[in-house]
Amino acid sequence: MFTIIEIFKSDKKILGEIAACKLVEGFFILLGASFLVKFIDAPSEKFLLATFGFFAGRFFLSGVTEKFFARLSVNVQTSFRKKIHEQLFDREISSGELLTLIFDTVQSLDEFFLKVAPQIFSAIIFLPTFLISAAIVDWLTAIILLVTLPIAPILLWLIGKATAEKNSRAWNQLQKLNGDFRELLSAITTLKMFGRINAGKTRLKEASQKSSAATLDVLKLAFVSSFALELITTLAIALVAVTLGLRLISGGVEFQAALFLLLLAPEFFLPIRKFGVAFHVMISARSSLDRLKNFLLDAEKITGSVEKILMPPKISLVDVSFTYPKKKSPVLRGVNLEFQAGKITALIGESGAGKSTILKLLAGLLKPDSGKIIPNSSFLIPNCSYAPQAPHLFETTLIKNFTMFDTLNDSELKKFLAALNLPLNLDAAQKLSRGQLQRLGLIRALLKDTPIILLDEPTAGLDESTEQKVLELIKKISARKTIVIATHRLAVIESADEVVQI
Repeated sequence: MFTIIEIFKSDKKILGEIAACKLVEGFFILLGASFLVKFIDAPSEKFLLATFGFFAGRFFLSGVTEKFFARLSVNVQTSFRKKIHEQLFDREISSGELLTLIFDTVQSLDEFFLKVAPQIFSAIIFLPTFLISAAIVDWLTAIILLVTLPIAPILLWLIGKATAEKNSRAWNQLQKLNGDFRELLSAITTLKMFGRINAGKTRLKEASQKSSAATLDVLKLAFVSSFALELITTLAIALVAVTLGLRLISGGVEFQAALFLLLLAPEFFLPIRKFGVAFHVMISARSSLDRLKNFLLDAEKITGSVEKILMPPKISLVDVSFTYPKKKSPVLRGVNLEFQAGKITALIGESGAGKSTILKLLAGLLKPDSGKIIPNSSFLIPNCSYAPQAPHLFETTLIKNFTMFDTLNDSELKKFLAALNLPLNLDAAQKLSRGQLQRLGLIRALLKDTPIILLDEPTAGLDESTEQKVLELIKKISARKTIVIATHRLAVIESADEVVQI
């Protein structure tokens, strides 16, 4: 998943199409060169038309191959972005790192597929094809090509080692710049109120200058690599040309063969020359893959280390305090609460007392400033489901809204809909009333089938009849589950096994 070879294997059908196009393109180059030699040796309209046709076909196939690489790039970027989005709620990540990861890091893979990957495929297919063709025509020229070929990859390897550290520093500076810029935008009102706009601008300017300097260091090495490759390949082509010229004068090679090899030599080194121009893209792509690898593997360790529990646990808040960002007074201060295992607990309190905040802390959406939750949040996250006061309605079909884009048991969904008196067209996208949204959130939580269920005002705005249906359903599924309901409704409090006041 994280190496270039494994990324190429992600879509074998497209790879097969690319390989076929490149192979045909290589033969078109050889045939075009052959007919051009024949035209120069004996001018003829058919030789000229054949030459034009083969070279036109070569450029057409090159364009088709670029479209295949663009499609492969989209598939790979989409796959990585989905993996990143899946891990957003399972770990902490700074805004700067997230922005850099989703946009700059993944976007650099697009440049790799459009600039570097075509040259890799060209080298893999063209080099052996052209080398064999040269050996058939003249073995001495083939030896010269074979001997001079490894110099360029060795040089690129040496430059790559020197560039890796500088490129990593450039990515870190870019990540810091993204984070500082986002933080400045979010706090622009506060900075303006306290007259600190200039201080924010200074901080952003410093981060921008550091990022520019780090990027410039990478580009310097990239230009050096391009110049070195151009020089090496030019000298190699010159060596072939001089050797063929001397042998042509001495009669050691025929004119048609010498001209064909002279036309073939630039095409032989062309993928390497283009690869040198895009070498810094290759370095950036490798750095991007390392970053994606570290992020996704860390996320797998976090989620993989948390076992899903079978029995619902007792949940305790011990001296928990929490203050929302940009708020001076805490919502919770030294709170100690217990929610018994396997029971329905009604969490009550005055409006603004922090009932919703406690549910979010239990769900792992927030982290306490002090105190602790037992079990800890990382243990609770995969084992609990949470229904907020205002569930979000996605602009898609209702069945995807209920199942949250997952493949779940349709019979269970229909059973819950019938129990809550929700006759809806699941295959259509439609607006829902507040009461319907409340029940949508409840059904989402129930479909997840976790041992811990957290519900925030699940019956708010419902009439007594519908509220009773909701409570009956909650009671029905409450076996072997710890259910915490934040509420102020008397009917909910009376149906609960226990009542906890904040």
